[in-house]
Amino acid sequence: MHSGFRIDRRAALTGLGAALVAKPGAAQGAQVDVVVIGAGLSGLNAALLIKDQGFKVAVLEARDRVGGRLLSLQGVEGTPELGGDSILGGYGRMQDTARRLGVKLIDFAARRDSSPGSQQDPTTVELAIGGQVIRRDAWPTHPLNVMPDGAKSRFPGRAFFESIVDKNNPLRSAEDWAEPDSAKFDGTVYAFLKKQGWSDAAIDLNYNTNTSYGTSAHEVSMLMWYYSQAWFKLQSDIARVSFKADGGNQRVPQAMAAAVGDVRLNKRVVAFQQDGARVVVRCDDGSAVSAKQVICSLPIPAMRGVKFDPVLPPAKTKAIATVPFQKATKIVLIPKKPFWREDGLSPAMWTDTDAGDVRAMREGRDPNRINCLLAWGRGFLADRWDALGEKAAIARVIAEYERLRPAAKGQLKGVAFKSWQNDPYAGGVWVIWKPGQIHECLPALREAAGRIHFCGEHVAVSNRGMEGAMETGEQAALQAMALL
Repeated sequence: MHSGFRIDRRAALTGLGAALVAKPGAAQGAQVDVVVIGAGLSGLNAALLIKDQGFKVAVLEARDRVGGRLLSLQGVEGTPELGGDSILGGYGRMQDTARRLGVKLIDFAARRDSSPGSQQDPTTVELAIGGQVIRRDAWPTHPLNVMPDGAKSRFPGRAFFESIVDKNNPLRSAEDWAEPDSAKFDGTVYAFLKKQGWSDAAIDLNYNTNTSYGTSAHEVSMLMWYYSQAWFKLQSDIARVSFKADGGNQRVPQAMAAAVGDVRLNKRVVAFQQDGARVVVRCDDGSAVSAKQVICSLPIPAMRGVKFDPVLPPAKTKAIATVPFQKATKIVLIPKKPFWREDGLSPAMWTDTDAGDVRAMREGRDPNRINCLLAWGRGFLADRWDALGEKAAIARVIAEYERLRPAAKGQLKGVAFKSWQNDPYAGGVWVIWKPGQIHECLPALREAAGRIHFCGEHVAVSNRGMEGAMETGEQAALQAMALL
């Protein structure tokens, strides 16, 4: 099953340069002070800090590119993001690193569609359920409206659910989620919503349709949502911005890799062997690197295929084996003409069909022009798209969209498809916590194993997303250097 995107893969490497790839015959087994596994934001931030302190560092990356879960679609106007798309107000490390390395950031907050149900701009996203587009003025009394009492005028989706979380959030600050006392809030999302008086139909429509976390409300930790909402509020309180790197977010890790220097691509790590004062890192091509300390930034799913000798402690082994990652697939569609002018509707739609959650992007040269549509499939919908395969999944999304919007007939072209759960070096887009896992598994994932230190979004406590990756890379670098 193909999980890549449809344009030339080399285009995504623009600006990186062949100099980062270790030359044939180079001393791949030479000793370094620290070897970093993974050339995403977390690993590269760790490597930059270590190099800046005068230590010898090498980065091993399994892919033929840097960036991890940042992947910018070059060759398409606006450079759509197939991975992480927003650098928020509180992303201090990200913003500082970009500016320090000469990567220009552009604020796209005013151009990006608000979420379904947002009160900021009620005309931005159309609602399409039950095989029809339902206008906002008809929704409050529509027979398909199963919204909770007192909320019949609200559109379903993440924005409405988040407003309920905000009203009931027991956390005084975002970081409180990791405190032992917060365990009492760690039930399922389903139990929380039932306590609010929601029907199963309302839960299915608002949470399980186009879910952001997990596949259903039955499996996801409510405590994770409390933390997430407290953290997002903090981002907005700091600054209401949505930055993107000029030329795509992947420009940031490309600039970081260039500054690090010794970044070796196509090096899939298969084993760590700790013996005495050093760690030997072995790759599937037979090469090996010896280091005094190792920093592993691999996502949880990718770590499941790596051998650790000696074996990891039981709690850490269990966490790696059981903590899930969010399934998410993105499809990029290019409109041949502005067909939405014919039916008078927004091209962005939140649907309960196989078209998923379709967003209209205005990130090209003209800030008022829609340069592409971005369809998100998460949870079970991502599974359905992946089972179809790239070509058939794109055709299915277009067919569903055209069925709802006849004016779009023949006007959409699929140009990219990216399945993150089918990417063997990612396994998904972000960590998902089930009830009970935060306090049991997060501490175990954060702990070093001898001379191996761990970083990545999945071990962050104070931040999420890109900034969480940067935060933990910094922490792992400080831990490793303290032992050199």
